[in-house]
Amino acid sequence: MTETAPGMTPPHETPKRASHARIILMLALGGPVLAVGGCALFLANLNLEGSHHGSDGLSAAGGILFVAGCLAFAVGVLWAIANAILRRSEKAAAAKQAAGGIVP
Repeated sequence: MTETAPGMTPPHETPKRASHARIILMLALGGPVLAVGGCALFLANLNLEGSHHGSDGLSAAGGILFVAGCLAFAVGVLWAIANAILRRSEKAAAAKQAAGGIVP
């Protein structure tokens, strides 16, 4: 009873992990989209000049989404910079080792 049909994969295989580049790209591109949406929600529900057409709850949610989008963008950009620096230093160390230098 443990046989599987031809062409079917066993259920115990783990799914592939997302690459760092994909995560960085999602943070760097998705953050501004989330921030713009949050800003629009905040401004659309803001009570200006004593008007009562807005909702304080939706305005607060828009502000929170704006801050979360800005943070996601900042994290994505900083992670991309750190990743680029690490890759560059790894390449330099590999080149030095290939040239016969001693790497501490």
